[in-house]
Amino acid sequence: MAPRFPKKRLKILHRNEEAASLSASPEGSILPLKVFALVLVAIVVQTSVAPYLTVLGAKPDVALITVVCLAILRGPLWGATVGFAAGLLIDIALFQTLGISSFLFTLAGYFSGRYAEGVDPSSWFPPVFTVFVCTAVVQVLHAVIMFLLGIESSVGFILLRIVLPTAVLNALLAAPIFVVSRWWLGGEKRGLFTE
Repeated sequence: MAPRFPKKRLKILHRNEEAASLSASPEGSILPLKVFALVLVAIVVQTSVAPYLTVLGAKPDVALITVVCLAILRGPLWGATVGFAAGLLIDIALFQTLGISSFLFTLAGYFSGRYAEGVDPSSWFPPVFTVFVCTAVVQVLHAVIMFLLGIESSVGFILLRIVLPTAVLNALLAAPIFVVSRWWLGGEKRGLFTE
């Protein structure tokens, strides 16, 4: 008697088989270059355009959204690696304290990839939900680290004027960035946001 797997488990197994066949194909050898190009574009947008886009006091974090989308598409190892590299490049580009963004983006990428292993990646909900949660957690942890470094500010101000608006704005941008990331990395074009 053949073992019976739930539908979600079969989708995860099928996705892992696709990833293995992709890495063995010639297209799989250019995947790191595509990921690097996508992250580089996100960092350029983050450092040049995003600081001038303010909605209700919140500025979009395009690099974090891209890291989370890549983690959902490629898994926790890719998410952590891309998160570390993107965070380090953001710190260098903005002359920030080295290591803070890379640490936070690594956590966001890894746990986003772990979460995505148990959900349907073709649904619209995982990228939006994951980006919202990761943005809120990263913003709170960043505020805690800044407090530990001696930069004090009001907790209410941080939660209501920075964390919540930024999380909502990033969640709204998650779906289009996820679609572009999936298209760029060669994901399937049909059934992208089906339930």
